[in-house]
Amino acid sequence: MKKRDVQITHAIGRHCGSSAIRDLLEFNGLTISEAMCLGLGSGLGVTYLELAADAPVPFLVHVRSLGFEARVFQSLGIPFEWQTFDSPELAAVALGNCLDAGRPTLLLTDIFYLPYFNSTTHFPGHAIAAWSKNPETGEILVTDTERPDVLSVSEQALTRARFSTQPPFIHHGNMFTPNAFQGHITPEIITQVIRDNASSLATGGLSALQTWLDDLGRWGSTGDWHWTTRFAYQVIEKRGTGGGGFRKMYAEFLDEAIHYNAGVQQQQLPLLMRACEKTWTALAMCLKSASESPDFPHAAIEAAIFAVMQTERNYVDAALAL
Repeated sequence: MKKRDVQITHAIGRHCGSSAIRDLLEFNGLTISEAMCLGLGSGLGVTYLELAADAPVPFLVHVRSLGFEARVFQSLGIPFEWQTFDSPELAAVALGNCLDAGRPTLLLTDIFYLPYFNSTTHFPGHAIAAWSKNPETGEILVTDTERPDVLSVSEQALTRARFSTQPPFIHHGNMFTPNAFQGHITPEIITQVIRDNASSLATGGLSALQTWLDDLGRWGSTGDWHWTTRFAYQVIEKRGTGGGGFRKMYAEFLDEAIHYNAGVQQQQLPLLMRACEKTWTALAMCLKSASESPDFPHAAIEAAIFAVMQTERNYVDAALAL
């Protein structure tokens, strides 16, 4: 098969999934902002997980909704299904076939195996876009979130990164190759994704925060709570969220959504979301401070979580009335 050249449509982003999908949508005919991508995928969420007691991080808080990638495409009417593989060899062949055909592809990876991260920590579920394959070296050209340049990764390293058994983000070579998009975003789509995301926060998100609040006493007595709180701070504020547990970027989506539905402004949704952003950032800073403290600051973290619950509930009530 003759290799086809592709135009790489990469823009610097803040979150791996929303930036990679934005890039691939532009390649396929739809140019939108990364914030709009996050909104189309109903990207806000709260997931509270308890892992093994001897795990590096016994408790994990995730602040983006699960299944986000699928919902972006589904909101736009693009059929979505992750392609998975029984072996790394089959995954590498399938990716090579797509790239040779000039079809850039969305991949899930573990940053531990991506050489440009130089990471000593496993972090699976990291999305990148693969664009083409160098026929001479066999290296794959990829783009990744805030990195402005196209990156070359050996086929061996990329194939290894595509497989992870690290819970909760297990992937077996997951890849999705979108097709050209001829549709457009409508007021109905925007209204639906806002309500859908608010509904999921009202059920799963708020209950996860309550579970965290009820379980907080165990954080100070299980494993290395200094690292657990530090990691939670990073997940909320640093690791590709754009700040405030994705709430800052989602507020930007709501600013754009006003042009599709005036009720977004009437319900003060951007303002309420920025209040959520502030309390999430305050919680993250509290967790960072905890990681540097000699004693576990139970009361301070409890108050910060409660503040998040209040602002999230205020937003959810307003959004569901849209």
